[in-house]
Amino acid sequence: MNAYYIQVSIFNLISKFRRSVSFILVAFFILGTDSLFYRFYNPLIDFLNSRFGIALNYHQMVSLDFAPEIWAGVLAMVLGTLIIVIAIAAESTPRLIDLYMEDWLSLLFIWFIVLASLHAFIIMFYGKPMDRNSSVILNTYGFLTLSYVLALPYIFYILIYSKTSNVVTTISSMIIKDIKRMGHATIHGAMEKEVIVAEYQQKLLDSLDQLDDLLSFVEFKETQSDIIRQIGRISNKYITDKRKFNQKFFRLTKVIRRNATYRTYTEQQYVEMQDSASFFEVKIFRLLGNSYIKMIENNRYDIASLIPAELVDIGSNCIETDNPQIQDHINIRFNTLFRFAIKHAIRNNEPRNLYNLAFHYSNMIQAYIKAGEVNQTKVCYDRIKFYGNEVFKNAKTNPALYFIVDTLTFELKKCQILVKELGWERNDQLHLLNLVLDLDQPPNFSKEDIDKTMLGGNNGTRRIQIGLALYYLGQGMNDFAETIIEDYLDDLSFFDEKEFKAIVESQCFLLSIFGPTFWEDTDRGNINIYFAPEKDQIQPFKDMLNEQIKKRLRKLEADTQYLSMEVESLLNKRHVQGGFLNDSDSEKLDDLQRKISIRKTKQKDNGQWTGENELLYTLICIAFSDRDLDETEKEVIQETFKTMLPDISDDHFNALFIPTTQRYIKLQDFEAQTRQFMTSLAELVTFFNEDVDKLQLLLIKYVDLANADNFIHENELKLIKLAIKAWNLSGDVKTDNNGRLIYDPQASE
Repeated sequence: MNAYYIQVSIFNLISKFRRSVSFILVAFFILGTDSLFYRFYNPLIDFLNSRFGIALNYHQMVSLDFAPEIWAGVLAMVLGTLIIVIAIAAESTPRLIDLYMEDWLSLLFIWFIVLASLHAFIIMFYGKPMDRNSSVILNTYGFLTLSYVLALPYIFYILIYSKTSNVVTTISSMIIKDIKRMGHATIHGAMEKEVIVAEYQQKLLDSLDQLDDLLSFVEFKETQSDIIRQIGRISNKYITDKRKFNQKFFRLTKVIRRNATYRTYTEQQYVEMQDSASFFEVKIFRLLGNSYIKMIENNRYDIASLIPAELVDIGSNCIETDNPQIQDHINIRFNTLFRFAIKHAIRNNEPRNLYNLAFHYSNMIQAYIKAGEVNQTKVCYDRIKFYGNEVFKNAKTNPALYFIVDTLTFELKKCQILVKELGWERNDQLHLLNLVLDLDQPPNFSKEDIDKTMLGGNNGTRRIQIGLALYYLGQGMNDFAETIIEDYLDDLSFFDEKEFKAIVESQCFLLSIFGPTFWEDTDRGNINIYFAPEKDQIQPFKDMLNEQIKKRLRKLEADTQYLSMEVESLLNKRHVQGGFLNDSDSEKLDDLQRKISIRKTKQKDNGQWTGENELLYTLICIAFSDRDLDETEKEVIQETFKTMLPDISDDHFNALFIPTTQRYIKLQDFEAQTRQFMTSLAELVTFFNEDVDKLQLLLIKYVDLANADNFIHENELKLIKLAIKAWNLSGDVKTDNNGRLIYDPQASE
């Protein structure tokens, strides 16, 4: 049989029957002391007589008649105090009695008083007949004196022991002690036996449940804080030492299957938990998660904030010990806390927990950044973006939540600065920056109905992003600042140029006067999250922004022309249907006209008309010949233009698109538009220097444009045939078996 198993089994047996063992030990101590004192009693009396003149007859005069009353008093004082203190304390401190019954010091002392008093009763009647005067002396001047001397300190010990904070420390110390033992060779070897594994799993899980009970039961902030800190201490010790454990400790036993924490797990989850050796961490994270819910529901903001703080410490320890599996668990738990806090904030109109949680999650991300964990950092950014989008969408009906989006942006701004200081790859920095800029841009969510004050001068998120742009300008990273500006200019679609520039001036003015502190206090003191120290970069930022505004206005104007064409399509449809539109089309028409009115376009068809305009006109003419224009056709128009004229920039394309579209709309009817189409075809021959290959390539692009919306309209077919004829190209267009239009250079008309 395994020698380690025998040693551990004996130790566990002693621990299990410690009340009986303590009784036996005390009984042997009293009997042994009595026998030893009896043996050396006469030599001791001779010494006392010769030295101090204390003869034997003086000792024989000592009587035990008073002993029963004295011992009864000692027992009453100790046991009475013990029962009262433990009974009362147990009402507010669960498991206190269990802990007391496992305390070796208490068991030994109580058994000593009981057996010493029994010793007095026995020698009271049988001392003289048995000539055991030594026992009388020992009991009177030894046991009784010792009991009296120790009684009061023991009462103080029990009073202190029953204090809830000490109960927490005791349980925590027991867990830490078991964790340390499992690293020893004896326990390591004994865990080859499943019964030992189950015993230690049971010990750890039961002790954690005791702390969980205390955390749920006790209402004192001091004790709640201490419990959370002790749980963090236990976690860090366990994660640090688990590499020393026998791997069989992580096997799936009945103890784990029967524990309430894991009862909802599937068999696959059990196997994954065993493979990742994470059952103990899962238990801890579940415990902390449940406690977080309780704290935020009871408005214990400060205590709730301790939980993610401990997760950060645990996560940092995992990074140091290279434990990616538990890192993933910590990330999952942080995400879960975000979900809890968001629900609570929406339901109670109270964003404070989210405010604090954002700070701690940022600390976790910064720990990943310092460790060079690029992938983990990206994952955390992405999760922050997801929850930021959730908060932003709900802020529409709960405006207090807009501040949380500001806070998340501020926290990631700190992370971005740290990433730059640590010299990460520019591509990684840019990837993270784009995630920061997406915080207030939820997918499939329109900002049309949001209060425009939250998109203008009062928008704290934009103010923080501008502050980050100022930092990048100060570092010479102008391309990063331009990325922020491009994202900022998305708000230009909700304002006209004058309004938007006034908003920019307002934001820059605030950044120029803000200091590092605020005049009110929060959970982080009076830190001002909108402060930007790079005030000297404000004017360069404004110059760069004004230049980008010109380009963006051209793009918005181009987009507006698309909207105008869609309006024309719906107006034409209404005309064909005798002045009526169905509800869906009517709502769409109103929405398009509203968007156009918001943008307040003022561009006129007064630019110089070139071959580039002729090319663009033919593409628009084919795409809109069916009086409909979808997103796919827009993409094909721009792709074709880029193919034929690769040196044209997006900004130049937008500048061309505006007058070209306006001329097309001004012509109104299809016949007039077709006449201009024929003129443009003739001009393109000269523009492309009569290059037949280029004209044939353009014809193929016309076919692609007709196929873009998966429907071939007769007008599209007519215009493409006119192009073949005008350019004297061979072949013809026809539909294949799938109903798609194709150009066959060998076909005859």
